[in-house]
Amino acid sequence: MRCIFCLNDRPASKEHVFALAIGGSLTTDRVCELCNSTLGSRVDAPLTDFFPIRMRRADLGLAGNSGSPPDAFEMLIGVAKLAEQPGRRVQTTMNKETGKLDIKALHHASDAELPDGTKVRQIIIDERDVDQIPKIIQRERKRHGVPPLSDEQLAAEVLKAKQNVTTIDNPAVLIEMNVSFAYLRHAMMKIAYELAFLWLGESYLDDLSAAELRTAICAPNITSTDEIPGYLGDAVNCEAFKLWSEDKTHHIAYAMVGNGGIALAVRVFDIYAAVVWVTKDASRYLLGRDANAVLRFLTIEPVSGNIRDVPFNEELYRLARVMTEAARTACASPTAS
Repeated sequence: MRCIFCLNDRPASKEHVFALAIGGSLTTDRVCELCNSTLGSRVDAPLTDFFPIRMRRADLGLAGNSGSPPDAFEMLIGVAKLAEQPGRRVQTTMNKETGKLDIKALHHASDAELPDGTKVRQIIIDERDVDQIPKIIQRERKRHGVPPLSDEQLAAEVLKAKQNVTTIDNPAVLIEMNVSFAYLRHAMMKIAYELAFLWLGESYLDDLSAAELRTAICAPNITSTDEIPGYLGDAVNCEAFKLWSEDKTHHIAYAMVGNGGIALAVRVFDIYAAVVWVTKDASRYLLGRDANAVLRFLTIEPVSGNIRDVPFNEELYRLARVMTEAARTACASPTAS
């Protein structure tokens, strides 16, 4: 088997054109195991773990190879800061009984000065850790070289602390999220490249545009795809998918001819999209061939795994029928006088 990425003859492996983690059910056996593994971790993973896509996976229950879908709140769980007091740290966890975030104040110690000029050590803890007060007091005194309190003195300090309780209702927290766009271009171009091979055929591997795409996708350099022309970005602003804006949970791709070449438009959910010129010579693939075999339209329903792969013209006819029926329905609806 000739691998479509390294072009070496190697044993085949099962490659998901749209990654399995996002419900991609279309596969090919023309990628060797080494390229499959390397590109899977370096190129596919950044796309499937891209924060908006990861949240959609959680919403749809798409597990992929992990065996369980992402947690919709995982990015909100961890250490955060109070919005009104950024110096105060809190721990956010998910309360499985209520289905809401639980916010707990973390231990915070600082030096403070009372109005009379007395310097004290101020310690802030969550009310649920009140039983830890004796241990905290004795530990802080030892840390600062101060003798421990007697049992009576310690009991008095604990009582004083319990009387000095401040409650924050519905606290607002600041949660830092790092959203990486690294290798998203590679991942979308990889999908377009694999679809181009499936639709254009074996000879596509020797196309100069295919070679450029292949080299850019396989290169570890994060900027290797920057010179490849086309659109890559937000799906909402991608004109190529305006007619399919209602299919928010579907993956969509189709091929079209323009400027003497063939471009592939690819969309992952309604989140990220790309329009990539896969060849500059459309005649090479259309001359003497049925265009329906080349200019395809593909939809994948990630949850069910259902695939619709039809000639692009057939999809245009379907859209025309839908719009015609909608227009007839609107005309037939009674209007208020």
